[in-house]
Amino acid sequence: MAVAQQVAVPGRKSHVRWAITTLLTTVIAVNYIDRIIWVIAEPKFAQTFGWYSGTGPLPAVALTDIALILFIWSMAYAFFNFPGGWIVDKLGIRKGMTTFLAIWSAFTIATAATFNFISMAVVRAVMGAGEGPVWPINGRNARTWSNPSEESTMFTLAGSGQAVGPIIAAVVGGLQVSLWGWQLTFVFWGIIGLLLVAVWYFYVRDSPGLHHGVNKEELNYIESTRGKDTKGTNISSKDTWKITMKLAFTTKAGFGELLIFVSFAYILGAILSWVPTYFYSSFLHNVTSTGIYSGAVYASLLGGYLASGPINDGLSKRMGRANGRRIAALVPMVLMILFVAASYFTGKAGAFIPTAILLALAGGVMNITVGSWAANALTISPGETSATVYGFYNGVLNIMGAFTSLIIVGLAIRYGFPVAITSTVFFMALFIAAYSVFITEKSMNKAIEKGNAMLAAAKSHAAY
Repeated sequence: MAVAQQVAVPGRKSHVRWAITTLLTTVIAVNYIDRIIWVIAEPKFAQTFGWYSGTGPLPAVALTDIALILFIWSMAYAFFNFPGGWIVDKLGIRKGMTTFLAIWSAFTIATAATFNFISMAVVRAVMGAGEGPVWPINGRNARTWSNPSEESTMFTLAGSGQAVGPIIAAVVGGLQVSLWGWQLTFVFWGIIGLLLVAVWYFYVRDSPGLHHGVNKEELNYIESTRGKDTKGTNISSKDTWKITMKLAFTTKAGFGELLIFVSFAYILGAILSWVPTYFYSSFLHNVTSTGIYSGAVYASLLGGYLASGPINDGLSKRMGRANGRRIAALVPMVLMILFVAASYFTGKAGAFIPTAILLALAGGVMNITVGSWAANALTISPGETSATVYGFYNGVLNIMGAFTSLIIVGLAIRYGFPVAITSTVFFMALFIAAYSVFITEKSMNKAIEKGNAMLAAAKSHAAY
């Protein structure tokens, strides 16, 4: 597998920034293939482990064990966002992704060797730790390689792998699990990940000035507004974390982002990890069919993700950054409330196709918001600390995501999946409230000023 080198044409910008971002999209897609195949394969490994007879809906014991493994994986993933983002700021995105991609790919392969609850939980926990820095790397890439006018687009293009991967996992992975068995499917995708390790290491560089394919025009385009960036930072760990904590807890915009990440965690966790289980247990009872219909929902997530960046960047140019991003977040979230609330009634009535359509629409509008709140976190992150700051926010998101699995399965066992999925409406309302109250032009500018001042002070301190 090889990546073509960029040819620098005098007078025209080279496009290395987009080549790296596209490669990052591929890596993130494989990351989510590894995750969602696990969800699709639940009935098969549950049967292998003796939790399920293989016919009808998954029993409570299987759902509980699955939720606990998801919780353990999510906590390992969440907690490694915190040091993972800091490690990426120190190592740079090249060595950072090479290291962590190799770890999670190796343990994707190791998933095939699991034989009971404990072995599966341990393997997936290590895999989760390896996956922890994925989103901090995306944040650092967008913060380092983009012109600010395309920051949301770059972040969401790479992040669209979060939706591309589940589509492939649901449709192709569902067929692989049915034809090959769940063990060989994990081996296959783990090997794909290891091949990408080599591609990433040999092609990617930590900043535009270090890449031989970047011509003067592209370098000026990025650095004229960004300033120069280097491989990592010489700021002390203490100062890096001090900046991160003060942004999150002592600025209005930073605290608003914290609430938004928490609320979105529950919404995303329910849609991404539990819709296939809902479809299997309540309607289909077939892995291949579940994969196909889940793939349709994930296709809508992809559409929302791809639209998110251009919508946010476009509205920001017309209305200003804060106002444009507010509209791009709040309007889709209101629509999501309507779609998910309607899916409760179709789900209770046993109407599968309307339920699937409504949840697909909900997933699509959900992802339109990403280019707003995720880009806000990058905007208030001062330069060389961007991976640490984003890693902190994403770590908080995934801690909440870990508990989402326990809450969803508890509600599903007691009240049914329509109630469990509809519980996301509460967090949609929290998202709207937090964004409306805390994220304004004034609060964003104050957070940016405070972050830059703290970074300047930390650099000054490091120089002595």
